[in-house]
Amino acid sequence: MKKILVVYFSRTGFTRILARQLARACHADLEAIDDLQGRSHATGYARSAFEALCHQRPLIERATHAPQDYALVAIGTPIWMWNMASPVRSYLLRHREQLQRVAFFCTYGGSGSHKVLGDLQALCGQTAVDTLAVRDEDIQNRRFHEPLLRFTHAIERASRQTAPPTTSSTGAPASALGR
Repeated sequence: MKKILVVYFSRTGFTRILARQLARACHADLEAIDDLQGRSHATGYARSAFEALCHQRPLIERATHAPQDYALVAIGTPIWMWNMASPVRSYLLRHREQLQRVAFFCTYGGSGSHKVLGDLQALCGQTAVDTLAVRDEDIQNRRFHEPLLRFTHAIERASRQTAPPTTSSTGAPASALGR
């Protein structure tokens, strides 16, 4: 079994930057969630906000990596209208039964990280081994390396454990908030 897979969706690039740094630090495989419709310009932004608010599940491309082949899958999302990005919702609903262990990370411009990290765990049906929330401005200013390092260590430790975590339908965010 492989150790870690980092899966993410990014519309503006902030979540992509964090996902790439995480995958590099963990020597993990990396997979972008590919949406079947574009999200650029004002219409893409409006559609993204609507889908997030209505908890919609847009069509996404088939994953290239099988999540069940990994000891841990770290999943990243931007926050849209105080919700996870709708393509991430689609990915989780498609693959949640295949996930051994999970960790979640999010990027955001305003607020909503506690809610979104809790929603990710509830939708997945298990408590994350760790969570990380990073503001977009901290990514722009490269002020995320210390929290990312703590998150990396936590998920590397968890990926070496043999027994999967206890599942929960309402798991609260783990520990990495507010770093």
